[in-house]
Amino acid sequence: MYNMVPVTAEEQESLEAICQKNGWVKRGGYAWQDDPYLEEYPYEFDRCFSLEDLSDFFKAGNWAIRQGVVYGDLAFIQQVDGGDEWWTLKQDGKTWVPFESLSFKRIAGDISELTRYVAGMRLATVDECKHLDYLP
Repeated sequence: MYNMVPVTAEEQESLEAICQKNGWVKRGGYAWQDDPYLEEYPYEFDRCFSLEDLSDFFKAGNWAIRQGVVYGDLAFIQQVDGGDEWWTLKQDGKTWVPFESLSFKRIAGDISELTRYVAGMRLATVDECKHLDYLP
């Protein structure tokens, strides 16, 4: 099983703030407009420290909407309840910059492929990420 710790209170607050700008994960967002009785899930963010733990996290599957993981300067937040659609953000100082939406279950099954994606994202500048120019 993967090794995680909760993000700091400051990180939690900054991630929740950026989530309120995404119609898929914000409180009362798109899914809740169609079904006002849909359960409102809390934001839950943890931090992991190794690619192996990140891989195990993604491979576990069936994640609730608004559940996320932070690895280095990257955050991955589930956009689909019970799904595999990760809103991907890169930290720029104290600001989170969204740049991608990816399915990771297949990628996480191959540690070299996950390493290629994540290392590319981490090495790329925020601008390169925003232009999806992060894969080596």
